[in-house]
Amino acid sequence: MNVTFHTLTALATAAVLSSTKAGRPRRESSAPSPMPGLAVGFVAGILVHGLLDFVPHSYPIKSIPDVVLSLALFVAALAFAKPQYRLLIASCFLGSILPDLVDLAPAIMNKRLGCSLPVIKIFPWHWHQYSGSIYNGNRVWASVSYHVVVVSLSASLLYAYRKSLFGQGTDRIPSVDRIDS
Repeated sequence: MNVTFHTLTALATAAVLSSTKAGRPRRESSAPSPMPGLAVGFVAGILVHGLLDFVPHSYPIKSIPDVVLSLALFVAALAFAKPQYRLLIASCFLGSILPDLVDLAPAIMNKRLGCSLPVIKIFPWHWHQYSGSIYNGNRVWASVSYHVVVVSLSASLLYAYRKSLFGQGTDRIPSVDRIDS
């Protein structure tokens, strides 16, 4: 699966977590550490990556535009996110791209830069017998349908949880009784 789709699911995961106790930091002076929420986001990113890569799919976006688009989505999300959730977004994003960085980046660097890094695939969904990667052009409609579902579900979750992750919270909007005449 292209990294752009992994990034979309990472952002959707961060949006959902921003509305839960696991992802929401308290405002008290003795606030607990945000680490549990960050760890949940990181692990969720890895697991969702595995699920996306396991289902049969092709790669509709070429690698360089894919990386550029993915990074643009990530930076835009950071720019528009509430400050307290930027680390959560980064954690979900890192978890969602880590399997590709570990398993696929060495081979890409070897090919493009002439390096001789060892290539070891640690994550099972990158092993041939468990990978859903389709390179020969068959099952095109199944792959297109799958990508549409991923984009639609991610966009729906981002929309549903937009106020907790991106929008102005109720603490930033003055209420009628706080406005002086």
